[in-house]
Amino acid sequence: MKIPVIKKQELLSVEAGVSRLARVEFDRNPYPALLKEPAQPRDEVFIANEAQLLAEVTHPRIRRRLAYDDTTHRLFLEFIEGPTLHELVRTGVTTRHPGRTHRLLQSVAETVADLHAGILCGRPIVHNDLKSMNVLVPDAAPEETRLTDFTHSYYEGNLPSFVKDKNNNPAGTAKYLAPEKWEGDFTKGFKGDVFAFGVMAYYASTGKHPFEGNPAQVEQAIREATPPSPLKSKHHVPRNTAAIIIACLEKKPERRPTMEHVARVYADSASLFK
Repeated sequence: MKIPVIKKQELLSVEAGVSRLARVEFDRNPYPALLKEPAQPRDEVFIANEAQLLAEVTHPRIRRRLAYDDTTHRLFLEFIEGPTLHELVRTGVTTRHPGRTHRLLQSVAETVADLHAGILCGRPIVHNDLKSMNVLVPDAAPEETRLTDFTHSYYEGNLPSFVKDKNNNPAGTAKYLAPEKWEGDFTKGFKGDVFAFGVMAYYASTGKHPFEGNPAQVEQAIREATPPSPLKSKHHVPRNTAAIIIACLEKKPERRPTMEHVARVYADSASLFK
């Protein structure tokens, strides 16, 4: 694809793992875009992976791909003004406004459930890096979300080599890694997403991660500890959503609910905040 001439480029000071991010403006186009480039030459595979996946996704709650240059591995994405869910938690917004937080988590749950079902995408997709930093809350729609960062995602049943290569060195944000991933088992893709959603929902609802400490302590807690119920926090969390959050954090993958079930629980509880 021929890329328009870039007339302005502003590097973004955002932690982005395998990527460098910049806000760019094109000639004859009034809308900015997000430019995503490999942070290191070895990271080209991740950018290419995201570009290929997003070419088959039309979901309105997923950041859109605009263009991809496969010679330079420059990926251009929709630019969305707004904070991440992580930033809203850190500034206390999510715990001060539990109704809004519930709606944001419902939005994420429904989006991931659609991914797992293959709705508005070519085939069922495992996100594989679900966390509060990868959820944007648009300024233009402050009770909606946009799911981002598909660099490590894959089609269900088609585990890529870059995931298999991590078996002896679990990668990702440690606090969101399911117990089986710490054991080197990356084959339970959907259930790994469910666990990561549970961590995100717990964090957004209570202001604290369910598993805290240094990486070694986090690993041990994820493998062995059961976090306190969100009901024991000082914040308003409905009983049934507190229960589904804890269910998402089950140690054994087969005991976790599906994301479709999680989404239904959040939808059924929405009326409690009206």
